[in-house]
Amino acid sequence: AGIQMMELFVEFGTMLDMEPEDAMVQKQVGKLQGYITEHFYTCTNEILSGLGKMYNGGGSMTENIDKAGGEGTAEFVAKAIEVYCK
Repeated sequence: AGIQMMELFVEFGTMLDMEPEDAMVQKQVGKLQGYITEHFYTCTNEILSGLGKMYNGGGSMTENIDKAGGEGTAEFVAKAIEVYCK
């Protein structure tokens, strides 16, 4: 399940030139939330918001996301999640 989840971040990496508010980016956030709910636990918007902060919080999680999607992907995903959860 972990490998497939990283593929979602690879897809986010292809969207870095878009705005976090873009409909395609927001749809991808929805896919991420659905994936987490399906494979791990019910991912509410509150939980998703917390994950977004963790993704961009530095350390190995941020490094792994940036490695999957390219430099800046973790920050981009965190911003997109913030928009999604409002």
